[in-house]
Amino acid sequence: MNRLFDFSHFPLLETDRLKLREMTPDDVTSLLKHLGNPEVVRYIDTQPIKTKQQADEWLKWMGSFFAAKDGLRWGITLKQDGVFIGSAGIHGWNREARFAEIGYDLAQPYWGYGYATEVARQLTDFGFDRMMLNRIEADVVSGNEASMRVLEKIGFKHEGVLRERVYKGGQYYDSHLFALLRKDYQPNNS
Repeated sequence: MNRLFDFSHFPLLETDRLKLREMTPDDVTSLLKHLGNPEVVRYIDTQPIKTKQQADEWLKWMGSFFAAKDGLRWGITLKQDGVFIGSAGIHGWNREARFAEIGYDLAQPYWGYGYATEVARQLTDFGFDRMMLNRIEADVVSGNEASMRVLEKIGFKHEGVLRERVYKGGQYYDSHLFALLRKDYQPNNS
């Protein structure tokens, strides 16, 4: 088992095909393109962004988790060429109760290739191995069937529906709570 993560440095995570790395100001243009796509933000509690200033604000917000020492948000890049394809994070680290929440978003051209599963497994491994979590949660907006399948594939259980929890575009949406407990966790051996 690894030493408890202490925020002394921003960790680089890798899968077979991806790198999860700290985001930098160089990512603002990629974030604008990524989060400006209405399909990418369809199930995220935000509207598409339209300006570099908004992308810069997102970048600062994502970095605030690390600064507050309660989570991390990585940029996802392809190992082969370094292309930015999304972001992923683990947030809301409750050290006493030992739980946190994961989330991820991918650029539309990269949907359906198993990248989200790789990312979710890597986040889960990090949460259990480095943050010593007992429970990892994920909150999925109704309709996001692909994300629900990813979570179920790596062992998360559907625990319930939080009715009309998300308000976006003048409409309420239900949210589905998924969780994986340490005792049910199967480490990623790939």
